[in-house]
Amino acid sequence: MSNEYPALPPQQPGRNGEAAHRPHIPSQHPHPQHPHAQYPHSQYPQSQYMQPQYPHPQVPAGMPAAVRAAQVVIFALAGLGVVHSALVGAFSGAEAAGQAFAPYLMAWVLLVLAFLFPSAGPGVRAAALVLGSVQIVLALGGAAQGTPFGILPLAGAVAVVVLLGQGSAGDWFRRPRTR
Repeated sequence: MSNEYPALPPQQPGRNGEAAHRPHIPSQHPHPQHPHAQYPHSQYPQSQYMQPQYPHPQVPAGMPAAVRAAQVVIFALAGLGVVHSALVGAFSGAEAAGQAFAPYLMAWVLLVLAFLFPSAGPGVRAAALVLGSVQIVLALGGAAQGTPFGILPLAGAVAVVVLLGQGSAGDWFRRPRTR
């Protein structure tokens, strides 16, 4: 292999008719036997396959633990609401079952939103935070009335608000998504 470089194309005139200066840059490839070692870097045709593809540094690779935990809390809260109202209904009647289920209504709305967490944007997070806060207020009212299970919706709503309020949850819902 010779040490000569291929001829550069003729220089084009620059602005105002001046000759453009284009320095000749020899190949910096560490292996002279490499098939592209003969081309200067300025002329080497770049390929998408030659450059490593890294994920965007701000994009989480998967759903963060805080968002997944909020999902699990919402699923458990909705399930507890059904079990609790079914048990109360079996022993005390339909009206008592409805009263037992009332503190869990927001959990069922949150359940619909929880299924959207993997693909949703920041609006779903904001709605879940607002509904969780409303659930806290409603659960405080239920706990004040002496309902023994009023603490479960309260604790679940506090957990959801705390988990979805974390920075990793915000990053997850603000991530770029493909359509």
